[in-house]
Amino acid sequence: MAFRIGRTLPPAASPIYLKDIVSGITGLFRGGKTITKFEEELREYYQVRHCFAVSSGKTALTVILQSLKAMFPERDEVLIPAFTCYSVPSAVIRAGLRIRLCDLDMETFDFDHAQLSRILSGENPRLLCILPVHLFGLPADVTRIKNMISGRDIVIVEDAAQAMGGNSEGKKLGTLGDVGFFSLGRGKALSTVEGGIILTGRDDIAGQLRRSMNEIVNYGTVEVVQMLFYAVALMLLLRPPLFWLPRALPFLRLGETIYDPNFKMRKMSEFQAGLARGWEGKLRILQKTRSENVRGLLERLERIPLWLEKGALPDIIRLPLRMDSITRRRSILRASEQSGLGIAGTYPDSVDSIPELKTHFTTFDFPVARKNAKELLTLPIHPYITSNDMDRIAELLKSEE
Repeated sequence: MAFRIGRTLPPAASPIYLKDIVSGITGLFRGGKTITKFEEELREYYQVRHCFAVSSGKTALTVILQSLKAMFPERDEVLIPAFTCYSVPSAVIRAGLRIRLCDLDMETFDFDHAQLSRILSGENPRLLCILPVHLFGLPADVTRIKNMISGRDIVIVEDAAQAMGGNSEGKKLGTLGDVGFFSLGRGKALSTVEGGIILTGRDDIAGQLRRSMNEIVNYGTVEVVQMLFYAVALMLLLRPPLFWLPRALPFLRLGETIYDPNFKMRKMSEFQAGLARGWEGKLRILQKTRSENVRGLLERLERIPLWLEKGALPDIIRLPLRMDSITRRRSILRASEQSGLGIAGTYPDSVDSIPELKTHFTTFDFPVARKNAKELLTLPIHPYITSNDMDRIAELLKSEE
């Protein structure tokens, strides 16, 4: 397909501004205390005793899993949803562990709790942890999982990579399990170009995390300079008038979901911690904007998704909608690409269908996960979307009905 020149919405974005880059450079000059201050602010905000800042969400998950494996060397299985970001299985394999899958609930994108209950009903001495995922920012029912494993030596690792700032039943997402983590990538709830945060209130897990962190190196000078230039590029090119340019460069692989267990792991740099300066205020503004945009789109579409019927509007980073026709979904994606409207698919397939992992799951099937990959669309709700954009998105979706 020929690429489009002209105003183009990114599917997801957390804007970076010039003042943020200045703060990042200032953080470099202030050194390690910039990171210490960021971690202290996070501990206070989330009311947890321990916080660790790293280079990405998948680094955060890998460090957590390596630490848990060191604590429970006889256990090696990680139970994850069969439909999730490919960074999750990448991190499990990077940590030297085995993946176990559970299908999803069609309406909530949470675990299929009936299937999960069956998985947990028997003795499984190899099960190290369960990973509930707040997909798109929609809260998973962590309390229900806690009740399922009550009295058993299984850890809950809360994947809040897409849910920083979110709440569930009056509690902050990321603090509901034994240990949780966030991603600060460019399309997440808050961005420091790349980055990850680990939170835990458990001293035993924190002690092992600290030992695992000692094995991770810092960013090199060249890597920090590259990140600075990348931040400037994001500041400029994520804006709709220019986003067509990186979108047109295939080597950037924008929008691709990549399974790669060989990623680099680093501690967070002072530049990233500096970029996060004033993060609480930024997060509140971004949450407010995203919520207003979700309401605006739903009003135009005159549609209430099933997951919204069950409660108040959650803080999400993309608006997921299910299409009842694969042909219609394909047509919408094609039209959006031609019009620059930022409508996107989700993950290309279920985890068991990742080519490098297919042989691990030959005797199992996860129909809802595969259905999600074929039927879901996400609509942009970030600060760059305008009222006119929402009108055009709604017009496109209704025209394809």
